[in-house]
Amino acid sequence: MISTQALKKEEILVISYQSTKCNKAFGELYEMFYGQLFDYVCKIANNSDDAFDITQEAFIKAAKELHNLKVPITFRFWLFRIAKHMCMKNYRKIAKQAYDSYEEDCVSQDYSTTEAIAKDELLERMSMILATLSQEEQDLLLAKYRDGKSIKEIMDSTNLGSSAIKMKLMRAKTKVAERLRV
Repeated sequence: MISTQALKKEEILVISYQSTKCNKAFGELYEMFYGQLFDYVCKIANNSDDAFDITQEAFIKAAKELHNLKVPITFRFWLFRIAKHMCMKNYRKIAKQAYDSYEEDCVSQDYSTTEAIAKDELLERMSMILATLSQEEQDLLLAKYRDGKSIKEIMDSTNLGSSAIKMKLMRAKTKVAERLRV
């Protein structure tokens, strides 16, 4: 739990940085929250190298955008939200790269028979894993990643809110990733 004194210090540092762009004030904010933010990002990214990069990028973005923060006491929550969005962006980028890479391999036909068999086995395994998910999880994953629908488009077709869709997608992706590792 964060003490009242820490909250006051956080608020003072945010106001100080907003009004004077004092690097020392932001440095203290960095020191206060780096460890917590890194641990949070590490849990989402499941990769300490990516977590390190995302944590650094989140602080850079926060420094650039801090003048827009209206309520200084919400800095911590705002910073964590920035990091969460960066994690989601990173995950989408990785997923797209993997999909594009596979698509290029299929089109080029330059791979050996053993590679083709391995990829077919992976696709078959993915199909089997998808079949173990609930119908709702399957529908959400396919709408988002196969059909390329946005969260807004999925909201319109499912009667679910944005956060509910994002959470269900995250949970379904986690299930798929865990079952792929086994």
